[in-house]
Amino acid sequence: MIASARAGVPLFDLSIGELLVIAVLILVFVGPDRIPELMSVAGRYYGKFRRMSDDLRRTFNAEVARHESDRRREELETRRKEIEAKRREERDAARDAASAAEAEAPAAEPASADVADATTAPVTPDGSGPETTPTAAQERPLPPDAVARPRASEAGDP
Repeated sequence: MIASARAGVPLFDLSIGELLVIAVLILVFVGPDRIPELMSVAGRYYGKFRRMSDDLRRTFNAEVARHESDRRREELETRRKEIEAKRREERDAARDAASAAEAEAPAAEPASADVADATTAPVTPDGSGPETTPTAAQERPLPPDAVARPRASEAGDP
């Protein structure tokens, strides 16, 4: 099992004594003059391993994020379609109710005789439109007291 040295656990579950024994064996078999070269090669390979593992982690996280994004997009699209279907049903129900109300309502008759007279008004001799005749209200003169007079409060009288 590989454990992290940062967590305070020895690397590869080796104790400090075991690491010292390995260091002495390397010193004996490799020699003191080749240890720097060996450590440089080991450092390069460790760096490559680290970069590859970071790249793998980034790729994995990007795929997880993409999958989550796709799942959310599909969920939102499903919700949008449900809402559109519900709106369409409500609109159709309102249209059906309005059609039923129009079909049940009796044919409307003119509300007053003036409306009926306006539709059958005689046409002017030149044919340009209905002939207009003054109504009784337009022919009557105003009574003398209907003329605007200043009020006592407006005229300055107390």
